[in-house]
This record gives sequence, structure tokens and C-alpha cells, in this order.
Amino acid sequence: MSVTRVPVETAAALQRPVWLRAAFTAAFGIFATFWTGNEDLIGLWGDNAFFIGKVVMAAFFIVTASMVWEYAKSSHVPQRLRTMLAAGAALWTLSGAVLVLMGASWAVAVAAGAGLLAMGALELIGGALVRGEFVPARDHMTVGGVTALTGIALFIWHGPDLHAVAGTAGMGMILAAALLLISAAGLTYEARRS
Repeated sequence: MSVTRVPVETAAALQRPVWLRAAFTAAFGIFATFWTGNEDLIGLWGDNAFFIGKVVMAAFFIVTASMVWEYAKSSHVPQRLRTMLAAGAALWTLSGAVLVLMGASWAVAVAAGAGLLAMGALELIGGALVRGEFVPARDHMTVGGVTALTGIALFIWHGPDLHAVAGTAGMGMILAAALLLISAAGLTYEARRS
């Protein structure tokens, strides 16, 4: 069985946004999973843990959307995947803006779950559409699947408060970050091959 490799030019162009997305996703996942809302840092903002929690989640959606957009606008990405990723980035930006307006933990869970499910489904479908022509498509399919399942988990079980919502989202994003780190390392390896 022969191994299909990512072209050097493609790997070089795509490695930066994947590394950035992986790092930011990991940082969010770790913060969200282990955040308890009573840290000294939170106290600096008047002990408003709910506000800080939803702002951090909103920042994750908006900043990560910009990284997905940077990836999607590359000419090395097939058009069908670019379209799906651009739509997902737009929905993540919208979800981030909506999250800040939510006043209850169940509403934050619904907004975050919808954003994760939409982006995950679009990335999964986009990867499936180009899997025969674009080697990194399998990475999109796995990350998209994990992201979509995390969104579904937020709909099914989001817990009684924002800490449970953040923990559920955080655990899913830690897994997504691990997959993104593997993808980024693979792209870096291929980019250095000459």
C-alpha cells in the first residue's frame, strides 16, 4: 500500500493556521475543563465568574474562526472544503457574538452547542467531499466529527451551571486539539521535506 503525501507547497502554506488553531483550542480546552470559577484571577474582575466564562467561550469561537478563515482562504484548499470552512467560520463568529448576550447557562450551552455542531458538521462534510483529492481531508473529518459530537453533548447534557457547560466543551476541545496537533506536526514534517 502506497502512502499519499501532502505536497510540500500545500503543507508549507497550511501549517501555520493549523498550529495556531491547535494551540488556541488546547488552551481553551484546558482552561474550560479545569476552570472552577473561584480562582484569584477571576476575582480581579469583581468575582463575576459567569461573565468571564462566557467571554472566554466567545473569544474561543471568534479567534478560532479567524484561524479557520485563514486556512480556508488558501488556494491550496479545494473549493468545496473552502466553502464549508468559510461558512463554519462565519457561524463560529456569530456564535461567539451571541454567547456574550446570553444570561443563563442553558442558553450558553445551546449557543455554544449550535456553533460547535454546525462547524463540526461543515468541516466533516467538507472533508468527506474532497477526501479523494486532498490528503488533509481525513484530518478535517476527524476534527469535524469530534467538534460536532461535542456540540451534541452540550445539547444533551450541559449541567446546571456554566462550569459544567465549559467542562463539557473543554473536554471535547482537548480531544480536537490533540487531533489538530497531530495534523499540524504532519504538515510541518511534510513542509520540511524537500
